[in-house]
Amino acid sequence: MEKNKIFIFATIGVLFAAVIAVSVALFFTLNSLKSIADTSQQSASIAEEKKVNPKDITIFSISEPITANLIDDKGKDEKHILRLSVGLALDSTKKDYKALNEDLSGKMEVLRHVIISVIRNKTYEEMQEPNVQELMGKEILNKIKTEFQTETIVDIYFGEFFVQ
Repeated sequence: MEKNKIFIFATIGVLFAAVIAVSVALFFTLNSLKSIADTSQQSASIAEEKKVNPKDITIFSISEPITANLIDDKGKDEKHILRLSVGLALDSTKKDYKALNEDLSGKMEVLRHVIISVIRNKTYEEMQEPNVQELMGKEILNKIKTEFQTETIVDIYFGEFFVQ
């Protein structure tokens, strides 16, 4: 009788652990699928945004190159920096184009701060990835668009991209 109770409790415990394990696995799988769906949806929206007539694009250049430290690698004494020059592609057909152009000119420090905050969250190893410019460009572009609450900025260009 005592062995039957132990066996029943052990079986219930194993089943309970299995249900928890399946639930955790399902949770992470669904989050991964959601992340993949969000990424593909974001890529599709970026592709849509880039369908702007090249004649309607004007480039807003940040006058001085930006230099910022990368995250220190743990256990290494090496310091690394990224230096880049940035140009933003503005769609001149958008109704807020002129206001945004003036706003960007007047808030150059805010613009530089947004870019530096992205750079300072990167490691030297991340800067060695083959598609780092594209990924970083998308991240910077999204943060600038959020900061300035606009869809007039349609792309970002790097004139200089130097990692040391």
